[in-house]
Amino acid sequence: MLRGEEGLKAALGRIPSGLYAVGTAHEGRRLGMLCSFIEQAGFEPPMISIALGADRPMRQALDKGSLFSVNILGAEDKKILAVFASGREEDPFAPFTLVENGHGLPQLADALAWLACRPRGSVAAGDHVVYVAEVLEGCLHREGAEPMIRVRKNGFAY
Repeated sequence: MLRGEEGLKAALGRIPSGLYAVGTAHEGRRLGMLCSFIEQAGFEPPMISIALGADRPMRQALDKGSLFSVNILGAEDKKILAVFASGREEDPFAPFTLVENGHGLPQLADALAWLACRPRGSVAAGDHVVYVAEVLEGCLHREGAEPMIRVRKNGFAY
């Protein structure tokens, strides 16, 4: 049994999460990042919460109310994961086939599912900012596929 700070790190790390390729357009360029802190937060209207590190460039777009997309990765989407986990500065969506949508948001053709979201509010939460966003549209690309699930060993780090 682990107790104290080590026990806390281990326990927090065992909260499972999905993995998501989040994207938006801001100041004439497409932004993207890998995100794991996303959760459904309401039914009517459909809402999600998303926590972004305070230093993430995508925060500027969300703070201005820009729409953003959530590409839900499937268990087999290792190639997408590798590109987004690399932290590349240039457009991480560029190597992939995108699906056109009415919002002009990056929608990965090979992701398990996709959501278009509008920020509705935010709150500073330590080293992250938590946004609540309304889900405007969504689609399932691969019926029957399982989402990618992540369980961390250390709840104090990605």
